[in-house]
Amino acid sequence: VPGLAPADFLIAEDGNEREVLRVERATAPMQLAVLVDTSAAAAFAISDIRSGLDRFVTALHEDNEIALVAFGERPRILAESTGRIDRLRDGIGRVFAFSDTVAYLLDALVETARGFERRTSLRPVIVIVTSEGIDYSNHDSGQVLTALTAAGAATHAIVLKAGSTALRASQIGDVTLERSLFERDLVLQQGPSTTGGQRRDLLMSTATGDALDRLAEILTSQYEVVYSRPASLIPPEELAVRMRRDDLTARGTPVRQ
Repeated sequence: VPGLAPADFLIAEDGNEREVLRVERATAPMQLAVLVDTSAAAAFAISDIRSGLDRFVTALHEDNEIALVAFGERPRILAESTGRIDRLRDGIGRVFAFSDTVAYLLDALVETARGFERRTSLRPVIVIVTSEGIDYSNHDSGQVLTALTAAGAATHAIVLKAGSTALRASQIGDVTLERSLFERDLVLQQGPSTTGGQRRDLLMSTATGDALDRLAEILTSQYEVVYSRPASLIPPEELAVRMRRDDLTARGTPVRQ
């Protein structure tokens, strides 16, 4: 949405409205980590995932840094953080789904968020492309959400719902597994909404490319909003970002200071 001004935004801390001082296009380089499901449950979509990722990195690699991480079996790096399109395409070429493997999405999210925090990344973004298959992560949803908040990483999720339903349903009855799936689903629901990202569910894997195209447009069309707050030693517990126009909705991620 182009042409927005300070008067279009409403910022509130703990329910108290703050004065918006400046609004401009966000131009700081992004540090993106793209987490890709390479478990057996994602096998039906791998070709569409590869194609979508190629379009995504082509749109964003200039002036930004992108890393590719697979989380079928244990999390592993397919491409170190880089802006070089050839290295990113090499990483995409290593995206395969392995039979008899499960996902470790929550573990990959914690490791990625902690990496952003150690590097003090100024504009970290996490993009998840996942099926709804089995997840055996060791971390729970609370640990993941805490890590994402601490890193200030806007988290976006593309969830491929087709293809993994039968695999998941066949495992019902395993209490430990049901708990791990509940924790994973909680992260996919709350992670985007609490970090300023968004979740999109796809019924067909062929829509993956279009979903990633749309996400690239959103990421390259963001605003930086600067507002004032009274001097205080105690930071606010809640920060809300809204639009004064009824036809617009805002999502916001606090910039790390």
